[in-house]
Amino acid sequence: MKKITSLVIVTALTLLTAGFKMSGSGENQPTVQSALGGGYYVRTVPRGDTGTEGNTKVFQVKRDGDKLLDEYPIYMRGMLFLGWSPIAGKWCLVHLEPERVTSNDDLRKIGKVSRLTFYMGGELIRTYTNQDLENMGLTNCVQTLVHKQPGQFMVHGICQIPRTNSYVLKIEKISEKGNETETILLDVTTGKQFSEERAEQAPGGDVQKAAPQE
Repeated sequence: MKKITSLVIVTALTLLTAGFKMSGSGENQPTVQSALGGGYYVRTVPRGDTGTEGNTKVFQVKRDGDKLLDEYPIYMRGMLFLGWSPIAGKWCLVHLEPERVTSNDDLRKIGKVSRLTFYMGGELIRTYTNQDLENMGLTNCVQTLVHKQPGQFMVHGICQIPRTNSYVLKIEKISEKGNETETILLDVTTGKQFSEERAEQAPGGDVQKAAPQE
């Protein structure tokens, strides 16, 4: 995979996700989540019924055999977002892991997130724990923000900052007052809060074609 150093666009590939659910000891399941019309996919396989032991691999679909792009020595259960950063010349993977709900006694955990983790180029970049997320006002992950309850949030996926090469994970949350929403942007290449001052300018283009094809 060739590293690109000129002004380029980051491709944001939002994967089909496995939703939050309640299950028992067999909660861990091998899954394949596709992106960009099926041209790319992430395969994550657990080693046991619970825990994070296992492996996750990112592939590009090829006629003569799928190409391995990245590999991580961990099982990733929950939401996954895949993006290509030509600025870094690496793939970025964001993992939102839900709390485990294994019985009716755990129903209060529905919507809770155990951690939010950023990976790039086969390496761990940054992790936000459940407490970190709550400190940011992110308490319960939902599909829509219709009830206006403080602490609710939804993840919009990886988005481009207009007229720049910068891509971020966009999270929208209900404010403490409960009558409006606020947006949190996390840089996919660092996992840190996005700073517009560090954004690289770009002429724009088709993000669907920015990912490497070789």
